[in-house]
Amino acid sequence: MMSAKTKQDRAVFSGPQPIGEIFRTEWKWWLSGAILSFVLASVLMTGWPGGLIPNLAYPFTYHGDGLSHSWMLQRVIEGWIFDNPRSGFPFGSSFLDYPGSDSANYLVLKLLGLLTGEYPAAFNLYFLLGFAVSFIASFCVLRAFRLEVPFAFAAATIFVFLPFHFLRLEHLFYTWYFVVPIFFYVAFSIFYFPREGEGRREWGVVNLIGCFIGLVVLASFGVYYALFGVIVVGTAGFTGWVRSGKSGGFWRAMAVSLIVIIGVLLNIGPNLINSRVNGANAEVAARSPVDAEVYGLKMMQLLLPRLSHREERFAALTHQYSNAYPLVNENSTATLGVVGGVGFLLLGLVFLINLAGGKVDSRLALLTGLVFVLFLFGTIGGLGALFSLIISSSIRGWNRISIFIGFGSITAFFLVFQIYLTRFFSPSRSKPIILIASLAVMAVGIYDQTVPACQSCNEQTKAAFEMDKNFVQKIERLLPPSAAIYQLPYMAFPEIPPLHRMNAYDLMPGFLHSRSLRWSYAGMKGREGDLFFRSLAQQPIAKQIEVIRKLGFSGIYLDRRGFADDGRAVQDELNRILSSGPVLTRGDGEVVFYRISPTRPASEVGMNAREIMRLAGYVPAKLQAAGEALAALPRQVGQIRNGHLQSDGRTGFLLFGPYASMGAGVYQLVVNGTAATPNGAFVDVVSGGGTVKHFMAPLAAPKDDVLAVGVFQLDAPVKDLEIRVFVTQQDRVELGGYEMRDLKGN
Repeated sequence: MMSAKTKQDRAVFSGPQPIGEIFRTEWKWWLSGAILSFVLASVLMTGWPGGLIPNLAYPFTYHGDGLSHSWMLQRVIEGWIFDNPRSGFPFGSSFLDYPGSDSANYLVLKLLGLLTGEYPAAFNLYFLLGFAVSFIASFCVLRAFRLEVPFAFAAATIFVFLPFHFLRLEHLFYTWYFVVPIFFYVAFSIFYFPREGEGRREWGVVNLIGCFIGLVVLASFGVYYALFGVIVVGTAGFTGWVRSGKSGGFWRAMAVSLIVIIGVLLNIGPNLINSRVNGANAEVAARSPVDAEVYGLKMMQLLLPRLSHREERFAALTHQYSNAYPLVNENSTATLGVVGGVGFLLLGLVFLINLAGGKVDSRLALLTGLVFVLFLFGTIGGLGALFSLIISSSIRGWNRISIFIGFGSITAFFLVFQIYLTRFFSPSRSKPIILIASLAVMAVGIYDQTVPACQSCNEQTKAAFEMDKNFVQKIERLLPPSAAIYQLPYMAFPEIPPLHRMNAYDLMPGFLHSRSLRWSYAGMKGREGDLFFRSLAQQPIAKQIEVIRKLGFSGIYLDRRGFADDGRAVQDELNRILSSGPVLTRGDGEVVFYRISPTRPASEVGMNAREIMRLAGYVPAKLQAAGEALAALPRQVGQIRNGHLQSDGRTGFLLFGPYASMGAGVYQLVVNGTAATPNGAFVDVVSGGGTVKHFMAPLAAPKDDVLAVGVFQLDAPVKDLEIRVFVTQQDRVELGGYEMRDLKGN
């Protein structure tokens, strides 16, 4: 039988224990769990027994968004994220147009980069350390919630090995989700404030400063996690007020939320200043309120197994759902696994019991409220869509809130289990049951949520990485230090659709594998340097070579995958102009390198964009887009086929942008393409975010491949000129390109 004291201790929960005390006294548990998590994650990524020693030779991912995050990491190693002269040469590559609250992530990567000296090692260590750090935070918080040590250990392990952790590898920063349990800890502390029998406690200046700094640091591990944390804390503050009738906790929640918001603003401060000084770049990170609906999550996705489950029948079930039902995208990473899924359903049962007037443990009641509100924000058609509509559409990936739902659901599962055991078993009998049950559930959870290392995938990644590395290093040995390389085809950066067989960031390896070479790719799209290369790419290859020689370029890096004919035409032209073929060819034959002789040294020091253009003897006097440049422009509807932009039966803008700076003058716009019975389609020229309209004309049945033509005047210079083509569901338009020319040649 349990003693009266044990019953009282286990029945009453008046608030979480101090997490610092748990960190100090139970270090053997969290340290062993952190090491286990790190090693197990390494084995799951690399295989047995090789994974016992972390792979630092090549990155765990080498495609898609993984390349863009590798680019960020390399920039941070060389200096900092905001600027790097080796990308977007000769105009530079400012990253200030792309806001993010990730200073702490960058700082961790900087330290790992300085420690290892190589970006692949820093990338992989960051990923693996995410398991260890998240385990430490989870275990300490769960112990503060008074979970028994075996249950806290098992719950923390299951949480850090959620499928989300592996499936988000390309979005590297989301893998450091240790902030999730900490936000839950803050929420619990606020909900139970003030504790029964606890007098008013005065906070000293040192404690207040420490709290402020700690919350700012939490806000520096990603704007999504910061926002979701504010939702958790705010919900706890409000429900605590309703529960106790005292508003102290609510105002604490408001103060915490305000500090987190200040932390986010401190992170994006340089971006805001840049926007103020250089004007907004509407071509970058353009988000629509509709995106919140597209990238929300569905309850089915929380409960279904992961797509690549170990058991084929479970994997087949998820594949069947994903293939048959709409709006399946990155939200497929939201699965909670069997333990989290059961915990999620148990919270639904707790909700019903509470609704019926039954007595419920206050921890479970709070978790029910938190998870319910989180789900309301994350689900398609939920509060996240409302937030995007009336506050900001910059937050669109509401499915990412699933990792918060996962922590709440896993915690609930083990709390219910523990409450049941302590209610019906004495401490002497419950302890061995808890130990055995925790081991069994942990084993089931790991088996359910993870998959064995994909050796063939690792071999392909290693081969691709080493092939690029060898090729680029040969280029660097061939050229003098700090030589400049012109990259073809033109690809805007970042976030663009594929171009033929090229994905968005396939031109990134040159920068990643070189030490001093400078590259034309990865200048921020929509800025003058990007618009220069976008326009230059429309010129004959002979003209391009003439211009880049004047800018000091010493070579041409040609990726054949970015051309409809696999680059045969442009390669033939280069062979003819240069009187020789490529001096280097990548191992698979897809990328070739031509050496050219610059007419001047490569240097842009102290020169602005216009001075660089005049030095090159090429100042774009017109806006034009066709082929690759057309594909790089933002759009709401349509698809690229054979270098043309085709409508797809949806209503919306077939293209918009490029938000160019244009001087006062008289301009002629010609839109080329074909159209079958256009019905409501039009082209217009606007500025001021669409508030100022300079020209508009309907698209007509084409004559000599011309859909629309017109002349208009700009009375004053504009910084964000936009050419937009709008189509309706009935229109069948195939856009070949457009050209806007200054008729006076200014």
